[in-house]
Amino acid sequence: MRRTSVSKLLLALALSICGPTVVFAQLEPKLDPIVIDLPMVVPVPAVIDPNIPNPVFRMPPADPAIPAPKFELPVSPNTGLPRPEVAPEYNAHAMAVLAFNSSNYTDPRYIANSYHPDDMGVWEILRDSGKEQTSRLLQDFKNFYLSENMFYVAGAVALAAPIANSQMDQRFRDWYQKQGRTKQADDAALFVKNFGEFKYAIPGYLAMSLSGRLFSDHPFMTPIGEFGDRGLRALAVGAPMVGVLQYGLGASRPGSQDSRWHPFSGASNSASGHTFVGAVPFLTAASMVESKTLKVLLIAGSMATGWSRIHTDDHYLAQTILGWSMAYLAVEAISRTEDQRGKMRIVPLITPNGGGMGVEFRY
Repeated sequence: MRRTSVSKLLLALALSICGPTVVFAQLEPKLDPIVIDLPMVVPVPAVIDPNIPNPVFRMPPADPAIPAPKFELPVSPNTGLPRPEVAPEYNAHAMAVLAFNSSNYTDPRYIANSYHPDDMGVWEILRDSGKEQTSRLLQDFKNFYLSENMFYVAGAVALAAPIANSQMDQRFRDWYQKQGRTKQADDAALFVKNFGEFKYAIPGYLAMSLSGRLFSDHPFMTPIGEFGDRGLRALAVGAPMVGVLQYGLGASRPGSQDSRWHPFSGASNSASGHTFVGAVPFLTAASMVESKTLKVLLIAGSMATGWSRIHTDDHYLAQTILGWSMAYLAVEAISRTEDQRGKMRIVPLITPNGGGMGVEFRY
């Protein structure tokens, strides 16, 4: 009797310990968290073997009729992580749930930028190109005004002085105008004059410069952009000197007075501004090409605007000579800057042991 009572007492004690656990597992209320739709195995109560002195709890084998779990979760296109679904009856939208749901909406700008993650935007391109061109322009001014270039300016003035301050200018003008002007020549002169208009030249150079910057990957647009950059800088460098010669030497147009210089008299036609502006694009192109034949043709074309001013009787010969000379010297100053920068530059350097910066010399 005492042995039976002890066995019952141990059994009751074991059931009192394990029983609530089983009941809790079976009677646990259903919660409403984020539910992953996976089939669950139904818990089965443990079986007690009475033939073993100390009770041993054994789980029955799994039911083969229950299918294996399937992991078919949608994947977020932004994060690459599984995106759990929310039960329909779940109404409490936590921040984590909202964050997961936000991956359903992909920003089109993210997709477009993912193809070119390192490309600069328009503002960055314009900012960097502006800094670069400003640095080159400062070097252009040094090459024009703080170098032997000023001796060439003095040489051009010395060449034009005897022509302007003698009868040579007036006689050449009278001879040319007596040759007879045809309508075809007049139309050609009026057309060529447009190359010397600031109102056309500056917007054209700006458009070409910006096109070269914004479409730098295109092989055809790169030289177009460089041509626009050089043309703008040549105008900026040479225009101040043209203004100094115009007002400093003081000459008048044909028909009003003779070609003689009257320094600081108020007249401002000693150097032809149209000839200066119209010669810049041809001389700039000549400085960029390698063919000698093409260089000669472009240099000859640079004199077309000066001819048009003589043909329409708007300038004397000496005045067109000064305008063309300033254009030539301005373009030479820009070419010198490009040559100085082209001989040495900083380039990225990649080695088997890593990367760094290198210096490239050209000769």
